[in-house]
Amino acid sequence: MPSLSPLRAAIRPSVFAELQVHIDAHAAHGGDLIGLHLGDTYLEPPQAARLGAVIQAQGDGASLYRYGSVAGLESFKRAIAEDLRRRGRAFMDVASKNVLLGAGATHALFCAAEAILSPGDDVLLAAPYWPLAHGILVATGARPIEVPFSARLYGEPGLDAGAILRAALTPATSAIYLITPNNPDGKVLSKTDLESVAALAIEKDLWVFADEAYADFAFEAPHLSIASLPGMAERTITAYSFSKSHALAGLRVGYVVAPEEVVRVALRVSTHSVFNVPVAMQHAAAAALASGSRWNERAQLLYRRSLEAVVEGLRDTGATFPMPEGGAYAFIDFSGVLGDRPLSVLLERAIARGVLLAPGVGFGTHFAKHARLCFTSEPLPRLQEGLVRLVAAMRDVVAA
Repeated sequence: MPSLSPLRAAIRPSVFAELQVHIDAHAAHGGDLIGLHLGDTYLEPPQAARLGAVIQAQGDGASLYRYGSVAGLESFKRAIAEDLRRRGRAFMDVASKNVLLGAGATHALFCAAEAILSPGDDVLLAAPYWPLAHGILVATGARPIEVPFSARLYGEPGLDAGAILRAALTPATSAIYLITPNNPDGKVLSKTDLESVAALAIEKDLWVFADEAYADFAFEAPHLSIASLPGMAERTITAYSFSKSHALAGLRVGYVVAPEEVVRVALRVSTHSVFNVPVAMQHAAAAALASGSRWNERAQLLYRRSLEAVVEGLRDTGATFPMPEGGAYAFIDFSGVLGDRPLSVLLERAIARGVLLAPGVGFGTHFAKHARLCFTSEPLPRLQEGLVRLVAAMRDVVAA
């Protein structure tokens, strides 16, 4: 057959797609598998955001079944902009013209990346990172340069965040990609960290991709958006996801906030990929946004309890991880359990015991003996049972 695109063939397979093979095999044998690998939540979304309520609110629902505006519901984008201003998460004159809706934040980020990156650009990818970020960058023809980042800040809190990135600069560097609160290790970048990164971006005239999908779940220090710092509004693309903020992962609604020029070009990419974000899903996300902060406050309380269960469940097991400052994950180093053995030995034992984690290599090449555990994907009793199974798998490895 004719050849495939070398550029797209270079995109790494999704770690989640590879894990699905194990899930399907386990299910085929009737096994009970506790999935702690995927970044989801067990919580139901706000009542007003559930599709039945949304359809009822739209009368006969006819408007939900027609093509929508390629730019999205104007009222929804205005509400997003108002929410951002209220929370101080973006430049204070942010308006609907600065909001690009996507079929999930993944799609919105892809469109924005296509708008500003070109083949041959280098992008500093702060590691560990969300696995799909790497593929998004590769798809544009840019070269992701992995920079061990949040793990170093955890280990040495006095390190200069901007200096870490500066050391990895190349003549072709055009952008920085960072996440706060971090997926997968929960690091929340401080104002000092962000000011240092901002100074580098301004000095070198770089774009900044700021993935803030977990902005509502900073546990210790408050979340701060780098776009709100002086000189950063015109060079920052900030991503948010209703999958995380309001438990609407299956509805696929997210957005980026960016300069108007970026949004205008990125919208062309969006129009040629999904035409318009599904109208019903936009209405559901708008209803979630309008429901106020009570859902987020309750979720944060429950997530803290789940994190405490992880800390207690893995105490004195040989597995180590920095205490997450936010987010939904523990990024666990199993080197003390594995010794010279590869991580696959443990993950296979864990699957046999009925619990699934995401292998760390998907989050950066420096993390071959790490695995990500999502502590929000299952209710507390199931999470605790998953931890029991994981500890049993670790004992199996040590005893082998």
